[in-house]
Amino acid sequence: MKTHSIAGPARRRWTVAASALGLGALVLLPACSDSAASPAAAGTPSSTSTSTANATQTACAAALASDWVNIPGIDPDGPPASAAELAAWATPLQPHITALRAGVPADLTSKVDTLATAVQGATEGKPVPTEDASLQAALTAVNAWAHDSCGYTTLDVTNSDGTGLAGVPATLPAGPVAMKFANTGTDPAKAGFILLLGKVRDGQTATAADVQSRKVNLEDIADIVAVAQPTGTDPAYGLTTLRPGRYIVSTPVGPPPEFATILATGFEVS
Repeated sequence: MKTHSIAGPARRRWTVAASALGLGALVLLPACSDSAASPAAAGTPSSTSTSTANATQTACAAALASDWVNIPGIDPDGPPASAAELAAWATPLQPHITALRAGVPADLTSKVDTLATAVQGATEGKPVPTEDASLQAALTAVNAWAHDSCGYTTLDVTNSDGTGLAGVPATLPAGPVAMKFANTGTDPAKAGFILLLGKVRDGQTATAADVQSRKVNLEDIADIVAVAQPTGTDPAYGLTTLRPGRYIVSTPVGPPPEFATILATGFEVS
């Protein structure tokens, strides 16, 4: 399988991964009580502000801590996920959904609930409906919030005319990164289909130029750590943690499955 084709399992895998975010199934709503009527329980404005900031921090950490790429059964050409595999993926996400829902703005709680429903099903052995449009919308909304609100390093990548990727620096610091990818041109034939962020494996010498010239397949030399697939002119988002090493950012351009070309560029993390 070559990078310029990205057909079959690879194309579908990263397409679906970018379109679905699974979150834990346990949603804990704030309890109702008479304590809200008490000034002491309500807290001062400063304590309320601190509490909100702490909840946001915890929600950001919860969004970052989980693996939304390797959902069991995401490869449509592979074997279906077993109930045990689905439960093993979903169960560790349960505490994260509580933290996420408690820390996002009120207008995002319904998005978290949508995602939580899918993961609840996974804990019961039900396949994750990764191509459901509501999951795609929820993923975009949650990751866009994290990009704008968590204070993480941002990697904002744009493709305007299908000839190169802008916004990728030579170096980035290790740690959390919020990725954003947008096509800013007007010609759909020159739009990037999906952005892949890969950490080049130790011992590999291939470069971004090798990926762009189609000498190598990105997935053969790097571990994909984040994906982002735009819808039309709307940007897409992804979260990951950068560790020291060499990274390549790449997108196939044009309609699948063959694509017109590949764009790729790289950066270092030390």
